[in-house]
Amino acid sequence: MTATPRRSARTASALLLATALAGSLVACTSPVGSDACVPVVPEGANAALVSASGAFGSAPTVDFPTPLRSETPQSAVIDAGEGDEIAAGQIVDFQVSLFSAVSGDLITQSSYDDAQAPLRRTAGADVDLLAESLQCATVGSRFAVTGTVGDVFGGPVDEAGLAEADPVVLVFDVQAAYLGRATGTPQLGASGIPAVVTTPDGIPGVTIPDEEPPTELRAHTLVRGDGTPIAEGDRAVLHYTGLLWDTKTIFDSSWERAAPVTFTIASFEDDPNGVVPGLAAGLIGATVGSQVIVVIPPELGYPEGQSPATIPAGSTMVFVVDILGIEG
Repeated sequence: MTATPRRSARTASALLLATALAGSLVACTSPVGSDACVPVVPEGANAALVSASGAFGSAPTVDFPTPLRSETPQSAVIDAGEGDEIAAGQIVDFQVSLFSAVSGDLITQSSYDDAQAPLRRTAGADVDLLAESLQCATVGSRFAVTGTVGDVFGGPVDEAGLAEADPVVLVFDVQAAYLGRATGTPQLGASGIPAVVTTPDGIPGVTIPDEEPPTELRAHTLVRGDGTPIAEGDRAVLHYTGLLWDTKTIFDSSWERAAPVTFTIASFEDDPNGVVPGLAAGLIGATVGSQVIVVIPPELGYPEGQSPATIPAGSTMVFVVDILGIEG
């Protein structure tokens, strides 16, 4: 799997800065540890000069003395959240506003719109200042970070007139946090079910047996988590790999994109935002923290003529799914 280099230079127009913030900068995850959390971005006196008002989850009104510079990135809590502390490797949804630390002007910000997906990063990942800043934050908190354009975008943003060393101030609202991978208790395998092994980062490797695929739906829990069971219609945050039984090839993988996804766990026959019927049936009732393998016969997959180009008609699909959380 490849991840975006942390410090590679890139350019973007001013209108595309928000898109750059939302880019594919979710890195490989690691297990959530039990040790005391050590922030990547330490607290600092300069970041503590930033104040912000306005409702949590809405675009804040921000004030700080200008110019505000720090030799290295610093953070400071503005409003402490009452949620859990975020460990390295967790998946985090948040909103953020980015300001010039010289003029105090807003440069760009995320949507702050419940109808749109929030930004998402892996806490502590060495991809950008946003991801690093989230490690050890608490869900529900608002906090400030000082840094540079290079820390955020990986280099200068020439088309917006931003130099790599230009100082910036960020204000985060941390909305939710999820597991980075399945964390439950390993379970015994089952006859006729593909074997799965995972890398230290949680990426599954799947061995499909040299035999005819089953003709009925099969779902088997490989790792049993102790979280909330998925109910029909839940919006679940997932990492997954999808394979074709006949060719033993991967046709899709959120792990390869290094970005977990959110799916509505319902058949798309009943909900236009849902998934193929066999996958919905295989995941309903599974618990957060689990890894589940689902073998889907053609009649519970895509209807004839509606399958993606990567999935030939009549294919038996195999999904290995890590259930990271449930939105809301």
